[in-house]
Amino acid sequence: MKSKTLLAIARAARLKGYAPYSHFLVGAALLTEEGSVITGSNIENASLGLTVCAERLACWTAVHYGYRRFSKIAVIADCTPPPVPCGACRQVIWETAGNVEVIMGNLAGETTVMSLLDLLPEPFGGSAWADNPVAGNREEEEEDLWRLPVSFTPIGYVVNNFQNPKDIPDNYRELISQVIIDPELEEGLYRVDEEEKITVIAYLHLSRGFTLKDRRRGRGNKNYGIFACHSPHRPNAIAQSTGEIVAVDRNRLIVRGLDLINGTPVLDLKTVIN
Repeated sequence: MKSKTLLAIARAARLKGYAPYSHFLVGAALLTEEGSVITGSNIENASLGLTVCAERLACWTAVHYGYRRFSKIAVIADCTPPPVPCGACRQVIWETAGNVEVIMGNLAGETTVMSLLDLLPEPFGGSAWADNPVAGNREEEEEDLWRLPVSFTPIGYVVNNFQNPKDIPDNYRELISQVIIDPELEEGLYRVDEEEKITVIAYLHLSRGFTLKDRRRGRGNKNYGIFACHSPHRPNAIAQSTGEIVAVDRNRLIVRGLDLINGTPVLDLKTVIN
């Protein structure tokens, strides 16, 4: 993943911050060697010593979810020059992520890149990252590990005229939507237009809560179990919408027939192979 993209993710994470005292929002995005991204934002507290920086939140969350190997971390805030991780964050980054590349940016587009050891020449702890027990492989035997939440990074988003689910008309199968893919992933659309249909796997970002039974459209609005219908109110707000491929224009996929609203984050695309 390019540094520019990681900074963009950190910029989005910044908007999730809680900074009612300083009004200084900070976002962080930590990239794993597997290509996953874990984000964090600063969370302040009236008892100032309980405030947590964005970098530490990202690192601790990543370790909690089982990630052990990392390549870079991006930090962004509205300041000039770009923000530099504080001393406490540098030490936490060292112990949890090692000597990663640190990308520091601001809203004006200024960027500074340094290695963690340039920022923290003599970190407290082991002299080599391989000595750190966090980096070791651990046998995971607990049967309940499948219950842990998983993290996904959207690959793009939907563009159309449907602003909320109620705006989707009955004739949506005749209407056009665009799926805008992250330019870094544009090559993944190579030869996608050789197929007629594509399934868009998306995150229903406006969905809140779920019920185990709901009314099913097309079946007389009779009640069905949630796993037997397409209700948006699901334990995990994930949707699968299949449409007709109309055209591909660089990182824009033109599709007819999606029942997804404008701005819906897209998690994956899979062509329908007959």
